[in-house]
This record gives sequence, structure tokens and C-alpha cells, in this order.
Amino acid sequence: MPIQVWNGMHYNRVSLKSLGLRIQLGHSDRSICPNPENAFNNDFVVIDADGIHPVSLDYCGCQLATSKTTQLLRARLFPSTVVDPKTAATFRVLETFQMLSFTSKVSAFEYYRSLSRRTDNTGTCPPPVSNMSWY
Repeated sequence: MPIQVWNGMHYNRVSLKSLGLRIQLGHSDRSICPNPENAFNNDFVVIDADGIHPVSLDYCGCQLATSKTTQLLRARLFPSTVVDPKTAATFRVLETFQMLSFTSKVSAFEYYRSLSRRTDNTGTCPPPVSNMSWY
């Protein structure tokens, strides 16, 4: 379901990023990192069962921080690449895809297309292109 905000006359489609969502990774106590590192070009996409969402994401940049891929995995986000990931799939979307592929023989391409259409079924505002390796 696309995210929409009422502007006084009608609903406008907005992204989680434009609403100010920032995902902070790396601290197990969920505290704010004193040394955050933005995702590559501050451009990150999360693929979830309810759609494809551009978000702002900060890695922990502390001296003892784990690798970026480890930080993503601990947040239950599966990175698309191991070097400077710009896209990740939630474990929920991966589990849903696994179940659908086992029971209905849905291909990764078909599943991604359905998520893309769930994000924008009009074709006027297509979601960001994914570089997911499972796709």
C-alpha cells in the first residue's frame, strides 16, 4: 500500500524517506550512534512485503563497529551486495517469497514485479530499480 499524506485537498504519495524516517544500525541497545555513516550517496532502498521503499539509513561508524553487511543482517535486512549495499530485502519478504516459490512456483522476477506493482500500480511513479542478487 503506498504511503499517502493529506494536503488539505487530496492525498499525495510520499516516501518514508521524505517523511524523515532514518534507520540507525549497529547499536544493540537501539541508541543513537555518535558517529553515524550515511549509506552510499544517502540512497538506500528496502524491499518489504508491502512494497519497495526508499529510506535514509545510517551505519554505525564507531571504532568497534561491525561490517555494514553484518549491521544490516542483525537488523533483519538482507543486503544486495557485500560492498556498499544500496538495497536490502527484509527477512519477511524473503520468507514470503520462499513460501510462495515452494507452494505456487512463483519466480523471483514475478514476485518482485508484484511488489513493484504493489508500490505503484499506475506505472506513473515506478519504484527505484533494485540490484538484488536474488532477483
